Amino acid sequence: MEEKNKNMKKSQQSNNALLSNIRRILGYVMPYWQFKFVMGLMVITVILDVLTPDIIGDTIDMIGSLASGGGTGKSQGMASYILIPLSNWLATALSWDPNYTRLGVFCFSIVFIATSTGLLNYAGRYASAWVTQKSSYEIRSSMYNSLLEQSFSFYDQQRTGQLMARATGDVSMIERFFDFGLRSIISTALVAVLVVWRLYQLNSTLTYVTLITLPFIFITMREFTRRSRPMWQIMRDQFGDITAVFQENLMGLKVVRGFAQEEQEENKINRELDKYFNTHITLGKWRAFFMPFATLITSTGITLILWLGGKLVMTGALTLGGLTAFYYYSNRLSMPIRQLGQLSDMFLRTAAASDRVFEIIDAEVAVKDKPDAIDLVNPQGHIQFKNVHFGYDEKNMVLRDIILDVKPGVTVAILGSTGSGKSSIINLIPRFYDVNKGSIEIEGKDVRDYKIKSIREHVGIVRQDPFIFSTSFKDNIAYGVDNPRMEDIEAAAKRAKIHDYIISTPKGYDTFVGERGVTVSGGQKQRIAIARALLKNPKILILDDSTSSVDTQTEHEIQQALDELLSNRTTFIITQRLSSIKKADYIVVLDNGVIVEEGTHEKLMQNKGIYHKLYETQVSGGQRREED
Repeated sequence: MEEKNKNMKKSQQSNNALLSNIRRILGYVMPYWQFKFVMGLMVITVILDVLTPDIIGDTIDMIGSLASGGGTGKSQGMASYILIPLSNWLATALSWDPNYTRLGVFCFSIVFIATSTGLLNYAGRYASAWVTQKSSYEIRSSMYNSLLEQSFSFYDQQRTGQLMARATGDVSMIERFFDFGLRSIISTALVAVLVVWRLYQLNSTLTYVTLITLPFIFITMREFTRRSRPMWQIMRDQFGDITAVFQENLMGLKVVRGFAQEEQEENKINRELDKYFNTHITLGKWRAFFMPFATLITSTGITLILWLGGKLVMTGALTLGGLTAFYYYSNRLSMPIRQLGQLSDMFLRTAAASDRVFEIIDAEVAVKDKPDAIDLVNPQGHIQFKNVHFGYDEKNMVLRDIILDVKPGVTVAILGSTGSGKSSIINLIPRFYDVNKGSIEIEGKDVRDYKIKSIREHVGIVRQDPFIFSTSFKDNIAYGVDNPRMEDIEAAAKRAKIHDYIISTPKGYDTFVGERGVTVSGGQKQRIAIARALLKNPKILILDDSTSSVDTQTEHEIQQALDELLSNRTTFIITQRLSSIKKADYIVVLDNGVIVEEGTHEKLMQNKGIYHKLYETQVSGGQRREED
């Protein structure tokens, strides 16, 4: 019993979440007057469309009555209140035969309604396309803005392929709901109400027979919905996994080829495709069972209508035209019911997609501005680490009790083995992450008291593997700088020792760099990134192993340019090459997240500690290579 209550509660929560998501996505279309215009056109279209069976029924009765010599007979359809006075007026005004005039007006009205509904559908769909694109634009924009604002810790827990699947496939699903599903659901409900009302007017007995079948169809579709709802969420997640595997393989294609792992990677994607395939097949099995079953119930109802209605016609209780109109109305009612499966599919898929999209939009930003945060203005570059503890989770601290006082203009070199916490230190300065304990201060004020954007405006970063955008050399170097002068871009490139290479390319600084910088070498990418930082001219500079991919000669040239740049600028250098940090004002050696040594090069060499051993190993190793 307790387990049953838990399941009921869980199901109720799921339904509430589903409805909440649907209400939320409706909030993207409701404010637009174009949406209200679409709804108005749809109401008019449905009303006109519902008139047609009445006109057809009246026309059949009219033809039968004329054929038997009994005149036009009596019309009972809704349209007759307009069409009969119109036909009488035309017959009088033009001296036409009243019988044939009425027949002509009724027949012409069918063509007129079809033309009018076609034009209204055109206008409605055009306006709906505008609303759809505008709404999906806002959803994509909200999602993209959320992704841009997220902290690094968010991406530590996400796969790029999953994020891409949500930004493309899931938003496209919502877009299809806006464009087709929403209009179909509303028009179906309106058609059902009008048709049932008109059926009751035509014959209450047949209406009751028709309505008897509806609960069975509803139960059938509800059972289909219950079984298919969790599958749609699974399929959206599986599609994200497939996208993630594709994305990872494309990015790591050289590694895959280099290690001859094509077969293994093909097996990996096939496993994901098999899961997606099996889920689709299971859903298809349920659809293949429930959809024909719903159609069978509908057909049974129509058969009963024809049988009982035929008897009523034979006894004179119902005209042949009335039965024809009733049949057409029953079809109009059964069509929305048969569409219920498709619409419920779309409804559930949209709910699953919106859940994944809103999960991104609503994701809490771990590192954000305080309400009373202030701008960092004209910093001198004084940075202090006060008993800093930091970890990517609450249990495992990567840094412990870090104490540093870096004066303005000082160059600090940070050294340590892999996993010692070097990169974590520099990620805390621009607030890519926040400390777990202690504080980092700039100009004597906690960085958390400054606006994040204002801090990063004064920090320049060159990473070990810099990202190069798929644009020109000029735009890559000028990234992050508003309206830079061309001479400044060239000066930065010259200092980074990349100018000569750029001007040797076909279009010089306007030469397009391939995606992720595939057309340039690793060393050239790093020099472009260095030029980017030089042009920004930050007060705080971070070089994260920024010369790791260049040869010794190029490193020497870059160091010469950096010597000038580092003056009167607070700089943090992370590198494995001890030769590049001898000129640092201060050296910090990390081991397992703790500062084990610190001081100048000379002082650390005299201490005969870890730094001395590392330096001697590299220098003596380099001398042996030269002798060889």
